[in-house]
Amino acid sequence: MFDIHGDWRIEVYGDVIVQWFSGCWNEEAIIAYVTEFQTKATPLKGKKWAIISSFEDWELGVPEIDKHIAEHCEWFKINGCIKDCHIYTPNAVKEMQLERLIPHTDAFYERQVFTNNEAATTWLASCGFYIDTQNINKMTEK
Repeated sequence: MFDIHGDWRIEVYGDVIVQWFSGCWNEEAIIAYVTEFQTKATPLKGKKWAIISSFEDWELGVPEIDKHIAEHCEWFKINGCIKDCHIYTPNAVKEMQLERLIPHTDAFYERQVFTNNEAATTWLASCGFYIDTQNINKMTEK
């Protein structure tokens, strides 16, 4: 077992989970993150909810994280997540890994990519999920 490489923050604001990621992730990080995420998301199970994820400071992950991400995404979709926002400056390498790992839009789940917090919160509000942009800004402060 290795030390955790990768950082994250997760907060729940009403029916929206806001999360921030940084660093290069190893398998130990994704396992710890999923455990924390599921604990914090459990009160939302049975409801419709959304996720906002800031990947601006994320630096990719090792191939061993792939299976954990697939299982994690299946868990949150089964348990009520219907809207999912990713926020990051356009980056071909990030986009390639995220597009390959994260589920695509289907009949019950929609994911959008944004370059800033304001655009993400505006889209979520148009879908009935309201979150103050300042809550996202607090999460992404270093």
